[in-house]
Amino acid sequence: MSKSPMDLNRNSFILVLCMAISMQSCYHYRVLTTTTDPATEYKKKVLWSYAWGIYNNPKTLKVDNCSLSNGIDELRVTNGIGSILITVATLGIVSPVTVEWKCHKPCQRSGGL
Repeated sequence: MSKSPMDLNRNSFILVLCMAISMQSCYHYRVLTTTTDPATEYKKKVLWSYAWGIYNNPKTLKVDNCSLSNGIDELRVTNGIGSILITVATLGIVSPVTVEWKCHKPCQRSGGL
């Protein structure tokens, strides 16, 4: 019993789809200072981009746990498999990304007033 061309096309499509899904992976970007000395653990926020980046929510990410005396020690931007699936399923209309950061220890004061 031979398979019809329609069965072969369906099987080929399923094979290509499974290969494409299995080869997906997440990606990470890290931004570090020259002397890494974190004072906090990672704090995380998911940022959403809509309509291919025309509208971003939030437009500006405010890091509220780093005081004025210290800045960001490390910044990590991650796009995982869930984010990729949402982006692909919506044809790029919705695109989430996870941003994580650590605050730097405050600078030590030297000398007196």
